[in-house]
Amino acid sequence: MGMQDDARDQAQQDEWADEVLAWISSQEEMDRVLRDALRRTPSQREETIARMADALRGAAQGLTIPGCAAAAGVPERILREWLEIDASFDTALRAAHALAEAHGLRPGAAPTPAALQLMLNAIRKGAAWPAAATLVGISVRGFNRLRAEAPPVGALIAAAQRARSANAGAGRRRRPPKTASRRVGYRIVQLDDPLLSPESQPEDPAGGLGDRAGRRD
Repeated sequence: MGMQDDARDQAQQDEWADEVLAWISSQEEMDRVLRDALRRTPSQREETIARMADALRGAAQGLTIPGCAAAAGVPERILREWLEIDASFDTALRAAHALAEAHGLRPGAAPTPAALQLMLNAIRKGAAWPAAATLVGISVRGFNRLRAEAPPVGALIAAAQRARSANAGAGRRRRPPKTASRRVGYRIVQLDDPLLSPESQPEDPAGGLGDRAGRRD
């Protein structure tokens, strides 16, 4: 009877974790849906500001520069270029990091919900969990301790791994034929932002805002 109870509890926890991952995934569609509702092409400047805001939120939650870049959905190189080009963004990111530091939200400290969400997204999109933990400044030992002390975290990690496997399988089944003229997964934007102009941004094979003509949905 005890084993049946354990199995039922595990199934309920797995179902809860899968629902949380589905909710996190649905948030990524919100921007696209709202833009579609406005019935207009998003501008590149809007894309930049929105991603900068995501990076600032990550910094205020104690994320490192690599973590802030991941939270913004851009390569770390692009984030560092923004810091060099845009003095106001550099000042804002430093202030956000100072805010986190003042309130004890340091890399390697107890992870915040933003850090956990970043880890789950990284795993769901293909990262191994040690790399995902590194993004938020958590050591392998600290990550293992977190999973041992908070079983729901382990359930969420397992759900992210299941989602990754499911996405990989779906990608193999649905992958369209490659063509020279089609860029799958990008949305066209108006090129109005000097930070993302063709002259200032080289082609980035990893996607994100390093790609000059659009963004990955």
